Amino acid sequence: MATRFVVRSLGGLAALLLAAAAINIHVDPFQQYRAPSYEPRFYRSFQRYENPGIARHYDYDRAIVASSFFENISGSEVDRAFGGGKTMNLCESAMSAYDARKLLETAFDRGNVREVLYGMDYSAFAGGVERPGSGDALPLYMYDAAHWNDYPYVLSLLTLRKSLDILAHRSEEGYRTDRDKPWYWADGVTFSARSVVEGIDPYNINLRYQQPQRSLEGMMASFEANLVPLVRDHPHTQFILAWPPYSVIAWLDFVQRNQVGVSLEFKKRVVLEMARYPNVRIYDFQDRTGWIDDLDQYRDIYHFSPAISSALVKEIAADHGRLTPQNVDARNAQMARIAASADLARIMAEARAKPK
Repeated sequence: MATRFVVRSLGGLAALLLAAAAINIHVDPFQQYRAPSYEPRFYRSFQRYENPGIARHYDYDRAIVASSFFENISGSEVDRAFGGGKTMNLCESAMSAYDARKLLETAFDRGNVREVLYGMDYSAFAGGVERPGSGDALPLYMYDAAHWNDYPYVLSLLTLRKSLDILAHRSEEGYRTDRDKPWYWADGVTFSARSVVEGIDPYNINLRYQQPQRSLEGMMASFEANLVPLVRDHPHTQFILAWPPYSVIAWLDFVQRNQVGVSLEFKKRVVLEMARYPNVRIYDFQDRTGWIDDLDQYRDIYHFSPAISSALVKEIAADHGRLTPQNVDARNAQMARIAASADLARIMAEARAKPK
C-alpha cells in the first residue's frame, strides 16, 4: 500500500509538473522561445530573463545595449535620426559589462546585428570581470541556444503565475507593453533640480548612492574581457560607444572620492584601444555644460530626462561630440576643469530655491 501511494504521488506530481511546463512553454511569458503573438509584457524586474529572448527573436538590426541611462530611448527615434534601420532597446538597469557581453553574444547569434549603440558607464566596468550588474547571477541557461537546461524557467511557479495571468488577461504592476520602448521609466519619476539635491549630504554625496571605489586596473580588465572581444570578433558590426552625461553633481562626487583621474584615464585608454578597430566610433557628452548643469533635466545626480536622451541620439546621428585619440586629452582636461570649478553649495542653494 505504501509503495502504491508513493508511486501514485510521484505520478501525480510528475503530471502537475508536465502540465505546468506545457502551459509555460505555450505562453512563454519571458519570450524565451518566440516573439509573442499576444500583447507582450516587458517585466522590469525580470529584464535579465526577458532580454535574451527578445535579442533572439525580435526583428531588428540595431541594438541599444546600456544601463538605465539609455532605457528611455525608443527604437523608432533612433531609426528616424539615423535615417533607417530597425532598432531594439535591450537595456538593463545596472547593466554590467559582463551582462552586456552575454546579451550581445546572444544577439549576434542571429547574424543580422549590423549596429550597436553601447552605453559607456564607468560603474559597468567595475567590480570584477564576470560581475553581474544586479548582484545576482545571470540565468545563463536563457542566454544559450539549448532547451534541455531550461527547466528552471519552464517548471517555475513564478513563470506559471505570469503565464496564467496572461491567459486570464489579468493585469499587474511592473510591466510595459510597448515594443518600441520596453524599458521606459521616465513617466513614473520627477525631473527637477529640487529632486536631484534632496537628501544629498554636501560633505558626502556618495552617502546617498553607496557607489564603490573603482580602480583603473579593474575597469581595464573588464573592458578587455567584455567589450574588446565583441568588437574584434564582429568586424562587420558598427559599434557606437557613447559616454552618458552625468549631472555636474556626479562629478563633484567623483572629486570627493578621488575618482576623477581614474575615470578620465580609463576613458583615454578605451579611446586609444578602440582606435585600432575601424568598426568603432566613440562619442562623449560628459562635458556638455548645457546639459549637465541643467538639473531640471535630471531625476538624480546620474539619470537624465528623455529630452536629453533624444538630443544625444540626434547628436550621434549628426556625428557631433566625437571622441578621438587626437582630442581625448583636451576633452578630459575640460571635464576635469568643470569638476574642479563647480560650486556645490551654490548649485544646491539655487536648486532648493526653485518652486516645487
